[in-house]
Order: sequence, then structure tokens, then C-alpha cells
Amino acid sequence: MTIKETLENYIKEDIYPFHMPGHKRLLESKNPYAIDMTEVENVDDLHDPSGPIARDQGRIARLYGSHSSYILVGGSTVGNLAAIYAACNEGDKILIQRNSHKSVYNALTLRHLSVDYLYPEIGENGIYRAVTKEEIKGKLDEDRDIKALVITSPTYEGYHSPIKEIGEICHKRGVILIVDQAHGAHLGFDENFKNPAAAYADITIQSLHKTLPSLTQTAILHIKGDRVSPEKIREALDIFETSSPSYVLMHSVSNCVDILENSRDIFREYMDKLEDFYQKSAKLLHIKIIQESTEIKDPGKIIIDCSKTNITGSDLAEKLRRDYKIETELSSFGYVLAMTSIMDTKEGFDRLENALRIIDEKLSEGRIQVPDIGARGQKVMEPWEAKAGMERKLPLDEAIGRVSAAMVCLYPPGSPLLVPGEVIKEESLEIIREARDKNIHVTGLFEDFVSIVSKGE
Repeated sequence: MTIKETLENYIKEDIYPFHMPGHKRLLESKNPYAIDMTEVENVDDLHDPSGPIARDQGRIARLYGSHSSYILVGGSTVGNLAAIYAACNEGDKILIQRNSHKSVYNALTLRHLSVDYLYPEIGENGIYRAVTKEEIKGKLDEDRDIKALVITSPTYEGYHSPIKEIGEICHKRGVILIVDQAHGAHLGFDENFKNPAAAYADITIQSLHKTLPSLTQTAILHIKGDRVSPEKIREALDIFETSSPSYVLMHSVSNCVDILENSRDIFREYMDKLEDFYQKSAKLLHIKIIQESTEIKDPGKIIIDCSKTNITGSDLAEKLRRDYKIETELSSFGYVLAMTSIMDTKEGFDRLENALRIIDEKLSEGRIQVPDIGARGQKVMEPWEAKAGMERKLPLDEAIGRVSAAMVCLYPPGSPLLVPGEVIKEESLEIIREARDKNIHVTGLFEDFVSIVSKGE
């Protein structure tokens, strides 16, 4: 079937979307063809805004507490690329989380940066926790050459870092703080949704489409303070963003801002639905719904932990899809992630709770083997050096001990198991094999081959 036929058939199946985008296909919209245009008179130019686009960017900055904000139509990927490119010069040292999104790696590779890594804690269920201010302070105290820090907060599963405190640590040392807050555009609009970043980080990147009612690819970039030049950000966006930005997407952003400007009741109702779901789901016998303080974790990210049952996360996701017509965002070895937003309905939450209760009654206690996804190789060269063109492909089993030229990820979330410039370990290949066995999507391979650095052979 064609894409058109596939999508038209899919929406007839009554599958409830506990996944992005955050509009959950519930917003009525104008005919997209009617508002799909180019930079004609009076509709403004995203790359040189002075009219309605500039006014909407001003509205966004006021809402989020930044000094300036930029509409993005290439997702947070464009924001990460532009932020790192603008904040650093070639040869600078950057500190990132080892589990950063692949777009962060692509940015530092393009900019020829020297990279050091933070290694956040990983729970026994295979979920990364947020990086702590103590870990960051230790690294910055250890290495005074670090120019910029990139952290991911919240994580894909919703764990927060204390952005304000981390910002203070960075700025005392003259380090530029970039926050990949792709999953946090909804933060700060209610007391239960903590740790917004735009008012504290030098650059914050957020995907509107992930957790808010906006179309896929819509995102925003914020600047706070004077440590990063707005001119450099605009220059970087000119490089990485399309010169033909979609007015359909920009219309969606503007509509989303309208909703946020009147958001108090919407977020309160959203939190009421979440609290009701968590309360009912607490009665499950085998499956565990992870619930933590809103200071630590975003309650809108529902982690369905099945690591202590006799079913894997990918099997649980398949049951939800096949038997209950519920599609989730992510399934891993020992858990499933259901993404929610202000657009989710009470009926949707009840449908998920009912499905989990029925499945839970048929499960028994067990112990799913969750591999150590933090297994990593020794860094022997910078990622950009590993991607300098001296590459060849080897069968996976022959690649142990070689230097990876590939970025291999479990997707979603897109955090790499193999990173260019690191020595490939047997443990990483075991995770790749197990992921494939469990029907977890692996990207960056060429069937059973991986790209390695052949320089010097």
C-alpha cells in the first residue's frame, strides 16, 4: 500500500494513541492545502521575521520566560544542531550525556568538537535517570577547558535534572548550558509539571509536537542571557533549517500558543486525569506503574514496568496493540512508555487502565533479563575523526575490538549503543542481538554489518 492508503486505513482502526504527537489527532484544523504557501506579501519570512512570525515568537518568549525564541519547523533536531554550532567553535570541548540524542552527536561531529561524557545512573529496569548537579559539578571542576554542556531534561521517560541549579554551576565557570528539553515544552504551565528550562539555560530546545497540541516537526528554541549571540543562532538556523519553511506547521505553532495562553484549566484537568489513572493502576499485582515526586519525574510520562513479570516490554506493547487497540510510544526490554498530553481523554486513560488490569490478572511473577544498556566502549578518537571518510563495513561478529564509525541506536529513543570513535565491545553487540530478538528497532546497521574505522590498516 502507499503512504496515503496506509494512513487512511490506520485512522479507521480506532487505535488510541498513547504516543506523540501531543495533539492526539483530536484538534480540528483548516484544510492544510488552503494555508500552504510561500513568503508572499504580509505573511512574513521565518528566516527574517518582522511581521506575524516575529509577533508569535515574541508571544512564545513571554510565555516561557526567555529573552528570545525561534519557531522551528525541523523539530528539536534542527534546534540541537543550531545551538551547538552557534555556541562552539571548531576544536572546543563539549560535555554531553553519553545517552544524548543522536542529533547532539551529529552536531558535535559537524562542528569538529572534542567531547567528554557524563554517564547517568541506569535503573534495574533499564531506564536512564536524569544527570545530577553533583555529576556535572565534578566534571566541570575536573576540566576547566569545557566550553559548553548539553543535558537532556526531561529524559525520554520523564526524569528531570535541576535546571536552575545546574545553570548557576555552569555560569560561575563560564560554561554555556544547552538543555535538550525536547520532551518538556509543556513544563511550567502547572505546579505539577516542574523544571522548565527556558528561563535558566543559555539555550533551550523544545519539541511542541511531542507533548503539546502541535503538528509533528514543530519545535522552539529559546535564548536566555547574553552568553550566546542571537545573530549566531540565526546564522546557524539558516544553515540547518529549510529555506522553504512550512506555513502549515507555523500555523500549528501559532494555534498551540493560543491554547497555552489560556492553559490553567486545561493543565488542571489533565493532572486530574493522570492522578485518577495512577490511583487506579496502583492496584495492579504484577505490572508496576512508576510514580515518583513531580520534582523528579514528569507525571505525563507513564512508565509501565513489567521487568518483574513473565512478559517483556515489547510483548506487552504488542498485546496492547493487538488486543486492545492501544499504541504506545516505546517498548523496551522491561518496560513500556505511554506518552500523554493535555489532549488525552478520560476515556483514553480508562481504556489503558482497563487493558492493563486484564493483562495483569493473567501474568505471573518473573524476572525479565534487562541488559546493561550503559555498556560502552573506550573512546580512542573524536567522533568527527571517526567519520572522516576512512571507513569500511564488517560483519558484526568480526567488529569486536575495532573502532566504530557508526552510530547504532535503539530507536526510540535514539540514544546510541555504539558511538563513532569508541572501541566496540562484545557487551554492546549482545545488546544489539537481544534487541533484534525482542523486536526492538535498531538503527545504524547495514543488515548484519557495521561501519568501522579502517584508517591505518
